[in-house]
Formats: sequence, structure tokens, C-alpha cells
Amino acid sequence: MLFRTKLFLSFIALGAVSIGAAFLLIISSQRNEENQLRTNLAHESLSGYFQLSGDVFRTFKQTRRDLISGPGTFAFDFEQATQDIHATLDRIEEALIAEASLMSGLQSDIAMQNLNALRTAVMQALSDIRAASDMIVAGQMDDGRKMAIEVLQGQVDVEIATLIQDATSVQRAELAAAQREIRAFQETAETTAWMTVGLAVLLSTAIFLTLLRRFQTGLRELDAGAKAYAANDLDYVIDLAGRDELSAVARSFTDMAQQIRSKQTALEAARDELEQRVADRTSALSAANAELRTNDAMRRQFFADIGHELRTPVSAIRGEAEVALRARTGREKAQESALKTIVSIADELTAGVDDLFLIAREMAGVLDFRTAPVDLKHAVSLGIEQLQSLSGQKDAVITQHLAPEQIVILGERPRIAQLVRILISNALEHAKHAVNIHVSVVIEDSNAVLSIADDGPGIPEKDWPRIFDRFVKGTDRPAGTGLGLAIAKSIALAHGGTIRVQHSASGGADLQVRFPLLQGPATR
Repeated sequence: MLFRTKLFLSFIALGAVSIGAAFLLIISSQRNEENQLRTNLAHESLSGYFQLSGDVFRTFKQTRRDLISGPGTFAFDFEQATQDIHATLDRIEEALIAEASLMSGLQSDIAMQNLNALRTAVMQALSDIRAASDMIVAGQMDDGRKMAIEVLQGQVDVEIATLIQDATSVQRAELAAAQREIRAFQETAETTAWMTVGLAVLLSTAIFLTLLRRFQTGLRELDAGAKAYAANDLDYVIDLAGRDELSAVARSFTDMAQQIRSKQTALEAARDELEQRVADRTSALSAANAELRTNDAMRRQFFADIGHELRTPVSAIRGEAEVALRARTGREKAQESALKTIVSIADELTAGVDDLFLIAREMAGVLDFRTAPVDLKHAVSLGIEQLQSLSGQKDAVITQHLAPEQIVILGERPRIAQLVRILISNALEHAKHAVNIHVSVVIEDSNAVLSIADDGPGIPEKDWPRIFDRFVKGTDRPAGTGLGLAIAKSIALAHGGTIRVQHSASGGADLQVRFPLLQGPATR
């Protein structure tokens, strides 16, 4: 429950206690006023009876004096005395009527009956005295005095005196009862006031202690949570049950810590990922730098080899020209022989420059061929034919197995023939002695497969991943430019194919090139 709700209910309870106490005090005050009025009316009635008693007994005493002991006529104003007695009875009756509205019905009836009986007795006594007075005046002295004596002794001294005594007793009892109720209500009011004060104090104390205990517990838990969070213990949960403001603050603190923990976890994960990325990038940069250093070394070696390869034919051309110029006899024949040699060397030099140009175009990403449907078997046969003379020099035997059906691919026939020459030349260069080279063209899985296998020493598997890279030479062949197989790979890729190396059935190397087939007639 919220603190404002608790305080609101507490104020309502205190207000209810205060209103109840005020209501009781108002009722007590009203009853006290009523009892005070009853007391006043009882006093008034009692004083009226006292006055009536005095008027009656004074009147009848004067009557006794004048009628019995005196001249037999009234020496005082009997009519005025009678009116005074009537006025006193009326005043008593008014007081009793007003008092009847505040008394119980039985007591009011008794008081009125006593008053009526007293009024009747007094009126009868006054009437009888008047009759006795009339008899005395009429000359019936003895009968009149006798009647007066009977009235005075029987009605006044006994009956009227008894009725007055009973009426005053009733009024005294009513006065005492009213005074008792006044005292009782005063005691009740005092008790109620003290009980209200005590209840208010107890209720206020209970509310204060409850709120104080809740605040102490809540602040202690919040302080412990704040210290835990300050110590980076974000898994700490502030255990503060309830539905008040402190519980809401505790839940907010706990949620905040969990969110911070989640963000810290995310930041740690991001940091770890960043560190891993940095490490990977550093490793990649290191590998790239190593590769760049390797490529730079190969580039330097390549240019050195290129320089050597170019220097040799240039030197040969120069030497042939100088020989032809120095010839003294048979000059024309010597010059013709020198020119033929120079042309042959220039062809070799042109082929090398063409290879370098092809590699440069492939490195620049502008390598493209004139594509047309090509008979693959015819292009392969052309490449084999171009190397027959070289195979004889190397003591090599080249055999071929070409599929009987027509095999058509999309490409450029001279480049396919060049690819065949490069792969056969690679086998011839690796062979230390006589070597058998088998060239086959077959169809496998909608692809044309060109295979050039030999029974030579083969290529070590550790060199397989890089033998098709530029400037890379086998570990068993340090000489050369290392461009041959790179050119072969470029030609294969330019034709949409792939190239790979594996062991041949005879233990040598088997270089396989796959080309996508093309349906349709081929150009030779």
C-alpha cells in the first residue's frame, strides 16, 4: 500500500475518532442542557409548590383567625388570595407541562395527577370556606364555624398538606434525578474526552511507529543496494516486499542495475568482438604484409629472372649480328644464317613478351578473349603438334586419348593450344629423364575435362596450394620465371573453367582443366 494511501487512511481514522468524540460531546452537551433545563423546571415547580404551600396555609390561617376566632367575616381580601393561589397553580402547571417534554411519561403523569388532585382539593377547600363564610354571615354561626373547622382540620391540614408534601417529594426526586444525570453526563463527557485523546495518541503512535519501521527497513535495504551497486555488484537484488513508494524505488533500482548489467555485458561482448576483430585484422594485415613481402621478393626475383631471360636472347642476337659483320669470306651465307638465328630468337623473345603482357592484363583485370564455339579436341591436337619437336629433344613420349564425340566449348582456339603447350612444357621441364605424357579429353558431368598426366617425379603436395600463383616456382625447380602455370590458370579462368593438380596413376603429376560444354557447331 502506498504511503499516501496509508496516511490518507490514517487521517480518515483520526478524523473518524475526532468526529465520533465530537458527536458524543455534542450529544452529552445537549443532554446536559436538557438536564439543566429539567433542573431549572424542577426548581421552578418546587418553588411553585413552596409558594403554593405558603399561600394556601397563610390564606387558611387567616380564614381560621377571622371565621373561627374573629368576628366571622374576612378581614383580608379572600378573592385576591384565591386568585393568587390560582396563579401559583397555573405557574406550577406550566412548569410541569414544560418538564413533561423532558421526563418519562409515567413521571409526567404522576406529577400532573398530583397537581390536578391538589388543584381539586384546594378549590374544594376554598369553595367550602366560602360556603362556611356565607353561613356565618347568614346567622348560622355555629354551623358555619363547624364547617370551617372541618374544612381546616380535614381538608387543609390533612389532605392538602399531604398532597403538597407528595408533590414536593416528586419534584425533589425529579430534581435529584436531573442533577444525577448532569453529573453522569459530565463524567461521561470527561471519560469520552480522555478516551478520545488516548485513542488518538495510540493511533498516532501506531501510525508513526509503523511508518518509522517501514522507513528504517526500506532505507536500510536501499542503502545496502546502493553500496552493492557502488561496488559493481549489479546482480544484487534489493529485497523490499510491498507496494509502497519505497518498494517501487527498490524495484526501480534493481531494474536499473539489471539494465546496467545488460549494457555492461553487451559492451563487454562488443569489446571482445572488437578485440577479436582487431586481432583478426592484425593477423590478416600481418599475413597480408607477409604476402606482400613474399610477393615483393618474388617480384624482385621475377624481374631479375626476366632481365636474365631477356638479356640472353638479346646477347645472342647481338652475337649473331657481330659474327655476320666480321665475316670476311662467305659474307652473304653468314649473314643469312645469322638472320635466321636472329628471327628464331626474336620469336622466342616475342612469345615471352606476350606471356608477360597476358599476365599484366590479367593482373589489371582486363584480360578478355575473342569468344566463339571451339572444337576442344582440335585445339588440344594443335597444341600437342606444336610441341612434338621439343618432346623429341627431351626424350619424351606424348600419347593422347580424345573422346569420339564432338566436344565444343566457348573460347579462343590459340589460347587453348597455348594452355596445352604450357602444361606439356611443365611436365617436360620437371622430368629429369625420359618421361611419358598422356593427354586426354573426356566429358564428365556436363563438363569437358582436359587431363595432362605424366610419370615424372610429380609435384610435392606442399606446393599444390600455390603452384598456380604468379612468380611461384616449385621447390625442385628454382630456375625460370614462375609464370607458366599462372598463365595456364588465367587462360582457364578466362574460359569459365577451373584448373587443379593431383597425383597421376603412375605417380607423377596430373593437371586437369574443366571447361563448361557448349551445344552447337564449333569453329576450327
